[in-house]
Amino acid sequence: MTKKNSVKSEGVRQLKLSDQAPNCEIYINQSIYDLKTIAKNKKVVDIGCGYGWNRAIVESVGGEWIGVEPFEGGAHTVVGDAENLPFEDNSFDVAIMDAVLEHIPDVGKAISEVSRVLKPNGLFVGYVAFMECFHEISYSHLSFKALEHYSNINGMKLEKISGGSAFGIDYHLQVLLYPLPFKPFRKIIASLIRLLFLLKSKIVYLSLRYKRKKSAPEAKAASSLYYKVECLRQSNGFTHVIRKL
Repeated sequence: MTKKNSVKSEGVRQLKLSDQAPNCEIYINQSIYDLKTIAKNKKVVDIGCGYGWNRAIVESVGGEWIGVEPFEGGAHTVVGDAENLPFEDNSFDVAIMDAVLEHIPDVGKAISEVSRVLKPNGLFVGYVAFMECFHEISYSHLSFKALEHYSNINGMKLEKISGGSAFGIDYHLQVLLYPLPFKPFRKIIASLIRLLFLLKSKIVYLSLRYKRKKSAPEAKAASSLYYKVECLRQSNGFTHVIRKL
């Protein structure tokens, strides 16, 4: 039996771009939810709420805010941890975890708990780190495919994801150069990275259109997806909207 020659980095599977992309709406450098809108007259659990920055927003639109923290000293109203939420099933309309998931040892259990306490059609929103370096005590820096996977196995659907407002490159430069005042340059570097990916997507379009003889709509769709996936692959982290089915 003879084996086909292969490149070490290719692996066994032949993956298409569509296989790598999350099955949801993808946004680059855009806001995908407004907390005031989704929390209006809703019951909201803010898991890992810290000093309670979201409380005023939720309560300003008639929502009920309940903050959860495992440690004393924050603005929370309930002491508990994300892997064992002290609430009944189907208790909340909205769950928030903003820069929290990466700090939870059993992230799968935490997401299953979010699904449990959400009402059907409830929303799970927030931000999770991806290309950030180890910080505080961080465990699971999640990719966009990980978010999709954990949603799917817990009766939820990743509806929207946003990345590309910042990238691992500019984030790590800021960490590397600290305490130099590098932060003002991060937006410039992020803009240049997006521009590079956009230019590469134009090359992809031309290649598909004139070398592979794809139709203009096919080439446009593929090049647009390429741009989005490249931005996600390098993103600092992701904002997400996940809905319980």
